[in-house]
Amino acid sequence: MIKKTTLRISILALALLMLFASVFCVAAASASVIDDSAGIITDQNQVKERFDQTSEKTGWQMILYTTTRGITSGLNDYYNANYYDTHSYDSDALVLVYDIGSNKGTVITHGEAMDYISDQRMSKLGSMLRSYMDQKDYIGGAIAFADQIDEYYDAGIPEGDTFNNISYEEKTNKFLYNLKKRGWLYGLIGIAAGLVFFFVNRSRYKNMGKSGTYDLDANSNVNLDDVEDTFITQHTTVRTIQKDSDSGSGGSSGGGSTHGGGDF
Repeated sequence: MIKKTTLRISILALALLMLFASVFCVAAASASVIDDSAGIITDQNQVKERFDQTSEKTGWQMILYTTTRGITSGLNDYYNANYYDTHSYDSDALVLVYDIGSNKGTVITHGEAMDYISDQRMSKLGSMLRSYMDQKDYIGGAIAFADQIDEYYDAGIPEGDTFNNISYEEKTNKFLYNLKKRGWLYGLIGIAAGLVFFFVNRSRYKNMGKSGTYDLDANSNVNLDDVEDTFITQHTTVRTIQKDSDSGSGGSSGGGSTHGGGDF
């Protein structure tokens, strides 16, 4: 009877975890983000509403970030490491960056979005966004960006295109790609397996009486030795590493997490 009850509890726990996982999958894409640090998006609600539509359609978090930092080269790597990686954004995400200080921008892709933005598609995106930025039509560029992403998603993953814009391990190591993208699911499965193991073993080894105890005093022998360490001297060497400034130069921060996209 106890074993049957334990088995039922284990199955119920596993079912609840799987239900949680399925709900998490449906709501995986968080709401879009408009981070207008440069103060150039006069109608944030218009852009957010449009970005929310693309997020709901694709399952990717859409992010717009504006800044006056003034990075002049390597924006994709720089803002990936110094913006995306410093926030708790989704693993499947697209970030559109306007750097007003240098009059440049970049598109950063993460997770599944990287599979849809090939070099050829990124080139088309960059040309379009460059045109809007030259006209200082930042809202129009953001909306056109969402429109273009919808088109790419509807067209599917491009065949025959190149993906040299993708940096780091996801390009060559499928295991790391899946681990990063679905790590939460693997964690849930591990928890479920652990619960099943716990309840099954608890039912097997449920003897909590005197017969299951161990007489430590009667069956153990402890020998303690007196060990003394004498501190003689200590030498400390200090080396100062100068940090480069991030203003105006750009591109020297490293790439951070795996990502794709390109500058415009």
